[in-house]
Amino acid sequence: MSLEEAAHAELLRLRKHTDGVTVGALARTEALRQVLGGGDARVAYNTLKHIVLQHDSLTVTAASYSLGFASDGTTHLDRLSDFGRDYDYDQRQARRYSDRGIVELARSIASGWTLEAAPLLEVLVLRLDDEALELYVRTERLHFIEMREPLIETVEESAERRALACDWRLDEDDRTVRGATNVALLYDRSDRAALSIRWQGEIWPRFLVSVPDPVALPLAVQTFGSRMQIASI
Repeated sequence: MSLEEAAHAELLRLRKHTDGVTVGALARTEALRQVLGGGDARVAYNTLKHIVLQHDSLTVTAASYSLGFASDGTTHLDRLSDFGRDYDYDQRQARRYSDRGIVELARSIASGWTLEAAPLLEVLVLRLDDEALELYVRTERLHFIEMREPLIETVEESAERRALACDWRLDEDDRTVRGATNVALLYDRSDRAALSIRWQGEIWPRFLVSVPDPVALPLAVQTFGSRMQIASI
């Protein structure tokens, strides 16, 4: 399930609640609570309300009624009736508008509010000298963020690429998927080869490079979108 699909499913469940969206209801969500609040339901509530207010469309207005932001109705149908009364729509039309608004909100959440939930790829530099490059690479993502397996390649000055075979070890729980692998590369420094790591998926990842001990050669690290490149200077 993608982030947009997870957000959409949780919004649909929220609008069925007696009181619609509340801090307590958001505390029982996973995708919305993590993406909008970094795990804090109160922050997620305020962020979701802010997102709703940012949209100037009748469909999101209908969704705001059904979610309980613009109506005090005690059921979803009561809140849809309030929207229909205020905007002169019958209940079937109101439901159709609300459905479209929920889709719009889920898409907005998935595309613009993912910093807290962005997957992390961390590279630990174990050795870098004139003969070898050794790295420990670990990934971490929330289970509802869809990502492919990272692709690790050498890149020659001629732009020729060669994929390295990696033995990814995965560990998963109800919330997080973690991966790890070791990369060892012997090379001739005169070749000026670089190491490229590309991690493609639903959203762009965050990259972190750690050098716990001084290494023999300085590093140049470049990132853009879903790709990071590491080379000796």
